[in-house]
Amino acid sequence: MAFFPTAKFLVNIRLRYVVIITLLLALLLFLIAVFGIQKSKSNMLRVMEKEGMALLESLILASQNTVQANALIEELIGERLGDIANLVDQMEKDGKVSNSKLESVVRKSNLSRIDILDQKMNLKYSSHPLEKDIYQDSTTSVIPSITSILEGEEEEVVFGIEAKTLLAEKSYAAALRRSKEAGAVVVVASASYMESFKKEIGIGYLIQKISQQSGVDYILLQSMEGIVLASKKVERMLKIEEDPFLQSTLSEEVAKSRITSFEGEEVLEVVKSFKSEEIPSGIFRIGLSLKGYKKVASTYQKQMIFFSIILFFLGLLTIGIVIINQNYSILDRSYREIKTLTGNVLEAMHSAVVAVDDEGRIVMLNRLAEDIFGISKDHAIAQDYNSIFPDDPCLLNQALQKKRTTRDVENEFRTLSGEDKVLIIGTSCLFDEDKKFKGAVAVIHDITELKKYEEEAKRAERLSALGNLAAGVAHEIRNPLNAISITAQRLKSEFVPQKDQEEYTSFTKIILDEIKRLDNIINQFLSLAKAQKLNLVPTDMSKFLNGVVNLAEIEAKQKEIQLTREIDTLPETKIDPGELKKALLNIMLNGIQATPASGKLSVRSYLDDSQRNIVLEIKDSGSGIPKEKLSKIFQPYFSTKEKGTGLGLSIAYRIISDHKGRIEVKSELRKGTIFTIKLPIV
Repeated sequence: MAFFPTAKFLVNIRLRYVVIITLLLALLLFLIAVFGIQKSKSNMLRVMEKEGMALLESLILASQNTVQANALIEELIGERLGDIANLVDQMEKDGKVSNSKLESVVRKSNLSRIDILDQKMNLKYSSHPLEKDIYQDSTTSVIPSITSILEGEEEEVVFGIEAKTLLAEKSYAAALRRSKEAGAVVVVASASYMESFKKEIGIGYLIQKISQQSGVDYILLQSMEGIVLASKKVERMLKIEEDPFLQSTLSEEVAKSRITSFEGEEVLEVVKSFKSEEIPSGIFRIGLSLKGYKKVASTYQKQMIFFSIILFFLGLLTIGIVIINQNYSILDRSYREIKTLTGNVLEAMHSAVVAVDDEGRIVMLNRLAEDIFGISKDHAIAQDYNSIFPDDPCLLNQALQKKRTTRDVENEFRTLSGEDKVLIIGTSCLFDEDKKFKGAVAVIHDITELKKYEEEAKRAERLSALGNLAAGVAHEIRNPLNAISITAQRLKSEFVPQKDQEEYTSFTKIILDEIKRLDNIINQFLSLAKAQKLNLVPTDMSKFLNGVVNLAEIEAKQKEIQLTREIDTLPETKIDPGELKKALLNIMLNGIQATPASGKLSVRSYLDDSQRNIVLEIKDSGSGIPKEKLSKIFQPYFSTKEKGTGLGLSIAYRIISDHKGRIEVKSELRKGTIFTIKLPIV
């Protein structure tokens, strides 16, 4: 067989082949380790890049929200200063205003000052009455803003007051036209009044907070002019115009990343352009530390090297074990190949095979044996033979007990489903090389179908012999029967008795009726014994069968029998409708007559698995036919009914046979009978 040359090579394998295999294994493990390390680093960098981009997107979104929030705060503060101005104006109208009250409002509202000016911008009331120069200096930004109020152009205005010196603080103010007389109410708040809000939600605050997180080295917002906002660690950064990477980012809308250096350490920098009308536009840059990444990569690299070494030595050990056990593996493979080949041969056999060991346990059961006996191989293997086959249908008990071979023994067997089978069995004993008995095997042929064909052949032969006899008998009977018939007719028509005329007429009528009945029996006998020439015409079988069932249904209703039908869509085929209707109706009427009132009769038709035959099943719920009579029901003049000629089923059998069909019958006492008719599609 094919494995012998391989075995010879493996037995004589040289040391250099082992060395080559070892080196190849080492190279393979090295390449796997390198690839794994590089892939791991790439994946970790990709994860860090995605995290950085997500952090950057969040920062940009938060910055945009912060800018909008600052504008909203300025608007709210303006509204609040306007509300205080309205309050002061109302106090003046009510005559409740004074410098001390204005000072109290300033203190409680955390303001810088409140002033009430007349038409000429002189202080009428003030929380700081001694500080008058704010409205007298023509260079201050207050004068133009208040002038629009004094001249009646505006009812209310909010404006900023720039600081006069570098050390001074910027302020915000709201001016309102006085209701009592010409002039203005001015409410001033220092910039710190609003900066306290901005400090908690500003972009700078966000940058400082995020930069404090572990793994974030720096965050900054950089414009073309320089650094706008930055975390505490950032002191100097390369200008945008000096960095091509940053220049390309400025003109794009997507985030980008690179590995760069910061304070002597490598970082993963993620950048994205940022546009705003409130603050200078530029680029947000986030630097993520690579220390953790390098530490994890180093640990993974050491682990990969360690496992590669372990796998290398395991591989060497495996190669050694493979070489040492090669001969055993070859023998085992050879055994399995032979076993597989033997199994395939047994499965492909057209005979059933059952084998047992010397203790009577089933060791082998092929597929055909499963089909014949209706048992599963998985259930039967390793089980006691007598527990699976208590009636010893395979005759293996005789082989085990007598250690003797049997040949061509015919045996009848009934399966678990109740199907009767006829088997031809041959058994053989199994011996080892020392002539020690090891078990027995049975080879079984299922000849059930062959027996059916033999019975049909015998039945056809009997009908043929009966036909020859019927022709002569019918001729001999019909001649005197015709003479009797003519005589009886003349007696009826030509002779008139003088007395008892009514009785005479009745007698002659009985004679003529019985002659007709005898003639009908002779015709049936001849029809049974002699094959008729069929008038085959293409017929829609579904429509034809429904018509026959409709006729039988009339009789069923009279006996209060439930008739059900299941007629599939069937192909057109050539039949003699008159003859086949007679045969099928005869079988259905027999079923109706055998079924008690309130019983059931079902008619079912379909195509068989080969799609070449039409199958018709007629099932009744009658009393059934005894087994000893079942083989005789198609014989002429045999009947299980008190009335009848016994020719109906015989004629039906002949008609179906003339159509090249087959008819089978199964019956169980007190359960009913099933007639199965198979007609070829022509």
